[in-house]
Amino acid sequence: MKVRHLILPLLLTLLLVVLPSAGRHPLAGLALTGYSIQSVRPSSFRSLAGAATVKVKNTGKQRSLRNVSAVLYRGGQKVASGRCSDLVFPAGASETGVTGQVQLADGVSLLTAVQAALSFTPSEYTADVVCSIVDADGRAETFVRRGIPLGNYIK
Repeated sequence: MKVRHLILPLLLTLLLVVLPSAGRHPLAGLALTGYSIQSVRPSSFRSLAGAATVKVKNTGKQRSLRNVSAVLYRGGQKVASGRCSDLVFPAGASETGVTGQVQLADGVSLLTAVQAALSFTPSEYTADVVCSIVDADGRAETFVRRGIPLGNYIK
């Protein structure tokens, strides 16, 4: 798999792993059902920008994710951080566009990042995800999840 094809799916997984499946959680009823990569391009020497189409099933009312960001760690060391555009999920099934950017952490060389991507093992990585969840009535709630093991979401 080419490195550029690995980076954006990883970002999308990090940014959309906040779609849980249980309980009275603010995102309960949202399920990521698929995505397709539209583009990936360098935005600087140490970062990539990309765009994708995301398919989501929403069994509840319309909700939005705003100010979505994630930090990726390998063995407890910060490797990269990412952000994506705000997302709106209307009730029912929908397809929406999302753009994002991933930047290497300070102290991580481009060569190290390429080597890590080529030998990527999800169980070596964790992530922190932060976003604001806005319900159909405009009420916002901050969502923070730290130490998400990527091995649980990526095989």
